[in-house]
Amino acid sequence: MSEFDRQNYYGTYNEEAGLKAYITKVFTYMGVGLTITAAVAYLIFHSLITRGTLARIFFFSESAIYIQIGLLITQIVLVLSLNAAIRHLSKGVCTALFFAYAALTGITFGVIPLAYEVGTVFQAFIFAAILFVSCAVIGHVTNVDLTKYSGILFGGLVALLIASIASIFIPVLRNNLLIAYLGLFIFMIYTAFDIQRIKQFYYMAVNGEEEREKLAIYGALQLYLDFVNMFLYLLRILGSRRRR
Repeated sequence: MSEFDRQNYYGTYNEEAGLKAYITKVFTYMGVGLTITAAVAYLIFHSLITRGTLARIFFFSESAIYIQIGLLITQIVLVLSLNAAIRHLSKGVCTALFFAYAALTGITFGVIPLAYEVGTVFQAFIFAAILFVSCAVIGHVTNVDLTKYSGILFGGLVALLIASIASIFIPVLRNNLLIAYLGLFIFMIYTAFDIQRIKQFYYMAVNGEEEREKLAIYGALQLYLDFVNMFLYLLRILGSRRRR
């Protein structure tokens, strides 16, 4: 093998190893975020069934409705901040914002076992994990460039949002599982799409290791949102079937 060939081989090898390590880091951040959400959700659930301090603060106090609205607004602000200013924030701030969002999501998730059976919640989580991993693998290995269809995916997301809002006021839509299946399908596609974008982030980061770290956190947030939404739509589907 010539000197040129050896350099090309080792360059390619190092690049692939770097990308693999980067994707592993993204999934690690995502895993930590999900762990925080699960831990906080368990604390809230336990507090709810024991009428503990957390439950009295977030759900049974006179200002509970304002606290819930404040939590929702704070979650939106955190996501928008990461989306809009990811390159201008430090790595520490990005990490803190992501983990804070995960913790706030855990507060709202604490009521889920009260609305659905624990077995249904567990089943939805397992199915969501299987679908998520499958879609992530497809996005990683496929030769189809899904990022070219970002406009179509965004349009589908907007349509899903409009349908979800309409279902609040239209009982027929509220009780129809079509929206749940549509949402599940859209976020399955988004999972594969986001995996390809994360690979692009690795090559886009040209301003040093800190920028790559921040993009890894941003990628973890996108995958976290994909998984959470898939879980929620599956929970709605499975929960509806159990009530029949």
